[in-house]
Formats: sequence, C-alpha cells, structure tokens
Amino acid sequence: MVFNSYKFIIFFIVVAASFFSLPHRYRWFFLLAVSYFYYLCWDPKYAVLILITTLVVYLSALLMHDKPQNMKKLLVGASLLINLGILFVFKYFNFFNSTLREVLTFFGLGYDVPALQLLLPIGISFYTFQALGYTIDVYRGTRKPERNLGVFALYVSFFPVLLAGPIERSTTLLPQFYKEMEFDYQRIADGLKLIAWGAFQKLVIADRLSMYVSQVYGNPQAFAGLPLLLASYFFIIQVYCDFSGYTDIAIGTAQVLGYKLIPNFRRPYFAQTLGELWRRWHISLISWFRDYLYIPLGGNRVPKGRFYFNMMVVFSLSGLWHGAQWTFVIWGAMNGLFLITSRMTQKLRDFVREKVFAAIAGIPAAAYFLICLILAAFAVWAGPAGFVSPPATAITAFACSAGAFVLGAIRLKQGLYERFIDALKRLMMILITVHLFLFGAVFFRSGSVSDAWYILTHFAGTNFSQLMLNFDAFQFIMMILVAIVLLVIHSIQERRGSIRELLKQKPVWLRWALYFFLCSSILLFGYRGTQQFIYFRF
Repeated sequence: MVFNSYKFIIFFIVVAASFFSLPHRYRWFFLLAVSYFYYLCWDPKYAVLILITTLVVYLSALLMHDKPQNMKKLLVGASLLINLGILFVFKYFNFFNSTLREVLTFFGLGYDVPALQLLLPIGISFYTFQALGYTIDVYRGTRKPERNLGVFALYVSFFPVLLAGPIERSTTLLPQFYKEMEFDYQRIADGLKLIAWGAFQKLVIADRLSMYVSQVYGNPQAFAGLPLLLASYFFIIQVYCDFSGYTDIAIGTAQVLGYKLIPNFRRPYFAQTLGELWRRWHISLISWFRDYLYIPLGGNRVPKGRFYFNMMVVFSLSGLWHGAQWTFVIWGAMNGLFLITSRMTQKLRDFVREKVFAAIAGIPAAAYFLICLILAAFAVWAGPAGFVSPPATAITAFACSAGAFVLGAIRLKQGLYERFIDALKRLMMILITVHLFLFGAVFFRSGSVSDAWYILTHFAGTNFSQLMLNFDAFQFIMMILVAIVLLVIHSIQERRGSIRELLKQKPVWLRWALYFFLCSSILLFGYRGTQQFIYFRF
C-alpha cells in the first residue's frame, strides 16, 4: 500500500474521517492500530521486529530514569546493542559475511559460513534510528521517558513516517500525540496541496525519468558519452523527486491529521557549497548523524586530523546506512573526502574566485562590443568562404556575438552589471557543487563498483545517435521538460519562499487553475505503473 496507489488514497480517506470523528482520548489508540495495520499490509511477520524494538527501547528508557550514570550507560548500551544487532542481522550480515569470505579466500583460507535467507524488512533503518534517538535523548536527560507504552509505540510506528521517514525526534513528535487536534480547513487544505505536489514529483517527474535511467544504468557498457551523462543528470533529479515526493506526501498526510513533521529537503541543488547541499539534503538523517555521532566524536572542536577522521567516519557510515553494498560506502566516503578537500582549500578557492571575478568585473563595455563585431564578422565570412563546416558553427558564432552584445549593453549600467557578476558567481558555485554530488551519485545508482567506474570514465564523447535510446521524440522531450519544471519551481522558491504561501496572495481563479493543472498533470502524464519509492529499500 504505497503512497502512490489507489489503495492508500482510500486508506487515508477512511483514516482521516475516522480520526476526526473519534473523541481525543481514543485517537492515539486508533492511529496505533492503523499504523500497525499499514505495516502488516507489507509483511506481517516483520511487524514483530517493530514490536521488539519498541519494547526494548521503552523498557530501557524507563529503567534508566533517575539511575546512576554507570547504570544508565549499561542500559543505553544494551538498547543500542540489541537494536543495532537486529539491524545488522537483517541488513548487513550477508554483506560482511560475503566480504569476509572473499578476503579469506584471497589468502587461501577456508570459510563456509552460509548466507542468511532473510528479506530486508521495509523501513527498518528509519524506525530503528528514530527509536534509538529517543533512547539517547533519555540517557542525556533532554527528555523524560514516556510512560504510556501505547503512545510510545505510536511514536515508533506512526504510519506517515514508518517506511521512509523523516526520522522524527521524540522531543518534537511525542508531545503532539497528547494535543487535541481540531478540524482546521486551512491546515487540511495546505496538507492536501503538499500531498499533490509530492505525488507530482513522484509520478510525473521521478517515475518518468527513471525509465531512461534504468535503461542506461541497467547496462552501462552498452553506452558511452551523452547517454551516460544525461542518465546521470536525470538520476540526481529522479532520486530527489522520488524521496522528496515521499517526504512531502508524508508531511502533508500528517498535517491533515494535525501533526507537524520536520522538513527533510530544502532545494539542495541550489546550494553553493557541498556542505550547504548536505544541510539541505535528507535533513533528518544528516542531523541525526550530527547530533548522535559527529558531535559525540568531538565534531570540529578537535585537532584537524581528528576532525577529518570524524567527517570520514560519519559520511562512510551514512553511506552504509543507505545499503549493504560497497557502492554506497564509496558514495559516502567520496562525499566525506570532497568536504574535507573543500575545507582544506577554502582560502585558496576564495582567493582565486575573487580575483577571477574582479577581473571579469573590470572588463569595459567596449571589449564586449569588440568581441561581438569580431564574432559577427567571422560568422558572415566563414559560411560563404566554406571555411566552416557544418553551418552550425556559423550559427554558434552569431549566437556568441549576440551574447557579447547583450553583455556590453549590461556593462553600460554599473548596478545591473554588478548584479550580473554576483549571479554568475553563484551559478558557477552551484554548478560545481551539483557536479561533485553527481560524481558520487554515479556510485549510489550503479549496481557495482565496476559499473560506476565505467560510467565515470566514459562520460566523454557525444554519441548523439544513442541519446534518445528507444524513446520517441514526445517521451524524450517530456523528460527534459519535467526536469526543467522542477528547476524553475525551485528557483522561484529559492527567491520568493513557499509556493503555497505565494499562491494565497493570488486571485482565487488563478489558484484553482494551478491546482487543476497540477492534478491534471498527475492524471494525464503520471507514470501508469505503481513503482515503489527508492528509499524503501534502505
């Protein structure tokens, strides 16, 4: 019963109607029942794992309250060991077991421990981290233990966040279950709008781009040049829209019921540094690692060598959290290495960037007009003279000369030119950041390290003949358009803030026209299949 299915729509309508029909004192029990029902629809036997996690964390938190520090350490250690042990057995045992077998075989040593025939329980990484965050909060004294077992069980299994987050904090979500939620039209309308936007991201953008990405990354050795590059661009948009779409549906679903969840994304592809991108991407997970691992390791208040070590540990483990494959570990380690390199070279990069753009800012308008004349003259002469083939080169020269002329006109207005230079600087930093993220994302998406290496080493070239794969012109253009739509909307949000808040200031007819367009796009252009969300396998 995925968010992008008719079954979930029916389920949620029934849940919301029943929720507001019940007295406040019964609502927590109702939500607990429907949350477990929701999980049982996936695989009933693995619901036992949620129950074990809930009981272990609940009891350890109660027992450690007002106890000596040594007893607290023992109890929190036991809780972490049991829950991380469950996570290890179901998610990581076979990975480490096969790795150990390969290492020992390489040295000529026998190893015959068989793999476990277990399926990965859906959502186990998310609800385990959410429960462990609560355990650590109680240990630190930032919150008192929850005494109502049912309410705590609801915190661990709350259906909007159960399968793929956001990873909520006990200090923010648990108290909300005691508040009486009123039926509020504006809040419900805002929640439904967010659900619609999440569905648009998933069905219209992510699932459509996934068709191209799956073909290329499913057999990368069959391609070279532009198809590999375009598939990688499409993938970073696909994975964002897939996970951000899920998160928006989850947040909107909770908002309809009256509960406020933490945001998980904030337009990461408009970040100007990789560090800023990671503060905008999967915010609940990154902040979890920051608060419960990075800071306890010493954070940045340690010698540089230890700080760099802390960064590598956190990002390598965050990669491993995403999946039991070396591709994920390498992806995490690459991002850690990029961040460390960024820190080490920050002063040099700032110096070079300021010098370069100061030089650009000093170019006189006459220089741009001169370049314009030279390029235009070359374009006029090159075609008839037969010097340039094909004619596209002459067209390019015309375009460049037009651009030079526009720049010269802008240069005549000092204030406008300064804003142009600032925008150019921001664009350059954004492009560098996005491409660093893209290099890592190749490992994230690839089925093996060898596939990832092949893709990275075969980006060069054109290969226009393969660019459209087996898609017709309409399908291919639609893929380009939906990617552009996302970037345009994010650009508006980056400059103007929330689209929902902006729409409230517009006339009623315009608002409803946009709502109709959004819903129609989902129905007409949404992918017809029911594809699971990418992060369900993490």
